[in-house]
Amino acid sequence: MARPPGGRGGTVTHRFLVPPGVLQGERVVLPPAESRHAAKVLRLRPGQHVVVFDGRGEEAEVELTAVSPRAVAGRVVARQGGVRPPVVITLVQGVPKGSKMDAIVRMGTEVGVARFVPVLTQRAVARPAAARVERWRRIAAAAAKQSGRSTVPRVDAPRPLEELWPELAGSLILLPWEGERSRSLGAVLREHAGASAVTICIGPEGGWTEMEVRTAVTHGAHPVTLGPLVMRTETAGLVAAAMVLYELTMRA
Repeated sequence: MARPPGGRGGTVTHRFLVPPGVLQGERVVLPPAESRHAAKVLRLRPGQHVVVFDGRGEEAEVELTAVSPRAVAGRVVARQGGVRPPVVITLVQGVPKGSKMDAIVRMGTEVGVARFVPVLTQRAVARPAAARVERWRRIAAAAAKQSGRSTVPRVDAPRPLEELWPELAGSLILLPWEGERSRSLGAVLREHAGASAVTICIGPEGGWTEMEVRTAVTHGAHPVTLGPLVMRTETAGLVAAAMVLYELTMRA
């Protein structure tokens, strides 16, 4: 949806991310990078209204009172309920090659994923550096701003898959796998219609090994099919996340 043009007196046009705690008071000062963007790129002026959110669910409409590249300040005029995904979705992603993880994080954030967990698997080739993780976190923050959600997804550092399983207890674990021919993701979701936390496990370009699938099943995972077509690793998780949100929150 296109945003309305900038203006004064209550027209809310832009979103800015601030650290947790900033919205506790009535006066808000944007961080340096956000201030520069507001003043130099967007050329906002005192009197304009923006939305400020802290990435953890707090959100407010703010009237700007001072604008400069060094600091942009404003006052809270209305606190509002932020937009949060109705189901907590964790996307466990076998680390793909190249920049594919960038797209996964960006579009996954727009779909409603709450947490991204890159994992090192038997067939994963990529071993991303720490700088890549920081890039993914910046992408998640930017996508949250663009999509209008009030929470910024958590992006974990890559780690071996086997270290993750104890953390997933209590979550409905879905494992799309080309070796599963009959049990669909939708069928499993309909059997767990009350699930509030769902984990989707997507393999890397080479897919899951049978050993990884067997291990996942011992930890409660449900191997599922997403349909007759073979999807790329950067596509499968987004499709699965959209299906989860539809089945658990919109289908009824």
